[in-house]
Amino acid sequence: MKIIKSILKTEITYDDEMKNKYIVKKEWDKAKRKALILMKNAGQTDEVVQDQTTMYVLNNLAKLDYGSVIIMNLFPSLESKDTNESATENLKCIQEEMTKVDDVIIAVGTGIETSKEAQKRLHMIVAILLDKKATILQIECPKGRMGFHPLYPAVKNGWKLAPYEVPPVEQID
Repeated sequence: MKIIKSILKTEITYDDEMKNKYIVKKEWDKAKRKALILMKNAGQTDEVVQDQTTMYVLNNLAKLDYGSVIIMNLFPSLESKDTNESATENLKCIQEEMTKVDDVIIAVGTGIETSKEAQKRLHMIVAILLDKKATILQIECPKGRMGFHPLYPAVKNGWKLAPYEVPPVEQID
């Protein structure tokens, strides 16, 4: 009989009022590669409870032999009231956390195509990542299309990561 024990270390960074969630860190094997995954909106995950998105992120990254993840979002607000202050703080956090990982996975999904603000934020973050020469990846579905959110049915149970394709600037402006 074998007994296997594991510790999932969780650390979450909120603002003082607990209205913005900037960083969710999950670590299960510090000897393995680290990923930062960037999505659109802060979810319901906390230090104990996991939402579905976080569950699929952890499951898929573990299958891909990662040992930890930093989950961040374009919009950190938990109350749908994003402010310039929270956006600035979020960008500072992303710039700091991206230096601690091997790969950055853009997983905002296709829904941002209808949000100019989300497109602008993503473009700004990608420009910073490119400037810092980060390895930027995205989730590819079995049919070869890319740019999916972790909950997309075709990819939620098994990710294939592919190089991120930077959208042309004219699509964003």
